[in-house]
Amino acid sequence: MSSLQRLRARLPDRDDERGRVVLLIAGLFGILAVLIVGGVNVTAIQLARMQVLDAADAAAANAADAVDESSLYKGGLGSDLTLSDQSVQRSAGATLAREDVPAHVTGWRISDGTGAQDSRTAVVRVAAVVHPPVLGGIMSGMFGDVHITVQSRAHADVG
Repeated sequence: MSSLQRLRARLPDRDDERGRVVLLIAGLFGILAVLIVGGVNVTAIQLARMQVLDAADAAAANAADAVDESSLYKGGLGSDLTLSDQSVQRSAGATLAREDVPAHVTGWRISDGTGAQDSRTAVVRVAAVVHPPVLGGIMSGMFGDVHITVQSRAHADVG
């Protein structure tokens, strides 16, 4: 008898696949769990992004009404309000400070690029950090925080 035949004789003869099916089912449940957690996190991040965009819209609308006082006193009020970078940044910052920070957003701020475009349009950029709700601590530790930046524009007419 050869060594291969002796080895086969010592091994149990199993024709069932019960152990293999359990592994397959466990793997499928693992994949399903990853898909569910990923779907919940992506949805929460997208909802937080929309709430940050709403806050940026409110800040831009208020900033479009923030007339530059020096130009108002020098040239008077024409058909358009004259905006400055400082007046837009000041008004947008004050509006954002009054807003409630949305769920899963750990912080937000007015970012670079906020100001008066062509002295008639307020451009407000808001940067935010989002913490995913499911396994967020583990994901943040492995991949870092989720940073989003949104931009909103508003133009104010006097008439």
